Amino acid sequence: MKLLAAIDSFKGSATSKELNQAVLEGWGEAEQKINQPIADGGEGTAEAIYATLGGEWRTLSCPDLLFRKKECRYLLTQKENRKLAIIESTEVIGLDLLTRPTDQTIRLASSFGLGELIKDALNQFVDEIIVTLGGSGCSDGGLGLLQSLGAKLNGVTEGNPLLTIKELDLSQLMKIDQTVTIAADVTNPYTGEQGATQMFGKQKGGSPETLACLEEQAEKIVEQIKTKTAIDLNQLAGSGAAGGIGGALAIVGAEMKSGFTLVSELVDLEAKIKESELIVTGEGRIDQQTIHGKVPYGVALLAKKHGKKIVAICGSREKELGELASVLPSVFSIQTGPISLEKALDHQETLESARLLSQAISGIFR
Repeated sequence: MKLLAAIDSFKGSATSKELNQAVLEGWGEAEQKINQPIADGGEGTAEAIYATLGGEWRTLSCPDLLFRKKECRYLLTQKENRKLAIIESTEVIGLDLLTRPTDQTIRLASSFGLGELIKDALNQFVDEIIVTLGGSGCSDGGLGLLQSLGAKLNGVTEGNPLLTIKELDLSQLMKIDQTVTIAADVTNPYTGEQGATQMFGKQKGGSPETLACLEEQAEKIVEQIKTKTAIDLNQLAGSGAAGGIGGALAIVGAEMKSGFTLVSELVDLEAKIKESELIVTGEGRIDQQTIHGKVPYGVALLAKKHGKKIVAICGSREKELGELASVLPSVFSIQTGPISLEKALDHQETLESARLLSQAISGIFR
């Protein structure tokens, strides 16, 4: 049997590569075992790509979302003679960089630092910059990023520029000749009920008053950009990703792509699935939201396409998986009974539980 493990990281517990290895070890005998780190554009995307393509990590000091100096890194690698820069937005503006998101943090947070990483990557003579947008902690409409790239934000003093901007001047905005790709599965528009502020602002700490102000200001930015560039951000799917950074990057010519699709193409996942007999996938929690571009769903679709057996593992799962069950009927939790959250997130506990589960279910699929 040729066995392929392609499991997304369990956030806060274990990496994709570690989980794959634990499952492969637990499975026992197999003709061939393939450890394929994978991600969907969220945490661990650059690491998953590095595990397959190699490359070098470039480190520099730049301001995080609260303008604190932080050592940030991104990946420089190659695919088919094209030099790529893989930038995870969470590295510099991630929600996890905040001790706790509050109304104060959303009023201070800016995407400026992400622009600094992009500028540095441009100086490395890359052919393409890939920016992952999952897990952002700011909601500034991407204005901080645009400011970093040369735009003038008239009226802005400090903190979240969306709160105080009077006019967005794009006349000095940097011209980017390289390909810029956004890795995200969010299709929300810039404003409105499904927009960046109303959909995601609360989880970033915004009070009703602050969110109302951000929404009003964002609507003005939409009109200004429409006038200056003919781009209507509210007609552009994904412009609301990462608090509006998706829209800001669209202004400089970026193209949005499914995070899972992008990563799977870079690591040649489909070819590896074709040559395998059984695939093990998974993520921290599998539920009805998994169908929206997450790793287990993407892997399951490829397995179904090529008629391969597939099983998924997770830290926890929803009892009813809805439409997901049609392509991923076998989903097992690594937890066998009640357990504290602290213990469930423990690194060694997670890997040992994954190994034991793999050992237990291997006989079913042999």
